[in-house]
Amino acid sequence: MANTFPPKLTVLEKLDLIPANISLVATAIYAAITGIFRGQKGAKSYMKHINYAVIRKMLQRLSTRQNQATNPSTSGAYEIFARQNKIEAQTVQLNYGGLGHWLGNKDAKNVLVYYHGGGFAISAGTAYFQVLKGIMEELNAAGKDIAIFVLTYTLAPHALYPTQVKQAVEALRHVIQAGHDPSNVVIGGDSAGGNLTLAVLSHISHPHKDIKPLEISCPLAGAFTIAPWVSFSQDFPSVKENALKDIIMPELTERWSSSYLAGQETDNYNQPLLAPAEWWKDIKARDLLIVAGSDEILLSCIEEFVEKLKYLNRGEAAANS
Repeated sequence: MANTFPPKLTVLEKLDLIPANISLVATAIYAAITGIFRGQKGAKSYMKHINYAVIRKMLQRLSTRQNQATNPSTSGAYEIFARQNKIEAQTVQLNYGGLGHWLGNKDAKNVLVYYHGGGFAISAGTAYFQVLKGIMEELNAAGKDIAIFVLTYTLAPHALYPTQVKQAVEALRHVIQAGHDPSNVVIGGDSAGGNLTLAVLSHISHPHKDIKPLEISCPLAGAFTIAPWVSFSQDFPSVKENALKDIIMPELTERWSSSYLAGQETDNYNQPLLAPAEWWKDIKARDLLIVAGSDEILLSCIEEFVEKLKYLNRGEAAANS
């Protein structure tokens, strides 16, 4: 189930946290020195160089179990966020073990269904909810009347593909069945959440054999992805070129994708870049926005994915670097 976190660490795993934390301090000191001489291969700012180095070390040094055990689950982060902001938590149990969390008025005219990133292995922190809350408030101040529905999906290895896609589809299904017209619904996500966004779009147009079809009366208002994880391959120029500029290391994406698939074959749903251009011709969304950062290791595969979309008759996808 999506709410069975954190995993319980063994005594050895707990003891290992001590040298792990020491290694983070050592990494920070080393990065503070090397940051002075980082040149064009490093992060654009000195502080980013240090922060990124520490985060990369933390994600690399700690096991997935340790990372999950030392951080709240997405649903736990939502509860903390709700208490900090003195708002009522509105959580919905979804089919296949997912949880949905409302931000704002669930009866608003427009709804954003959001899928968080984290390599299918890391939960969303409170910062996710704070950022989404700020976006929602700005849009509502502009008269858009919008609420946000955030999915807690089961992290790998506690559930494997295509469970997370099922849960993502069910989040959208719940919003539509609650009375929201698809033409007023946007789906979106970052990194692994962008992967799920594209998987949901694929499923609507080409139902996955193991997932209940989702028929909608009209196209969604739109979809967006921020640094979508469109390929698990390491054979792209930006993987090497941006290895010291990004917050994520290539070794991590390999570890996380292996855990997510657990030996299953790749396909058009879990690796969107594999799908031919024609696959995306019947996307059930009026607009699709794809955003990527110039210093990301995923940049090259995202650019290749966008090039495929540019051949479609229904407009051109925008990749903002």
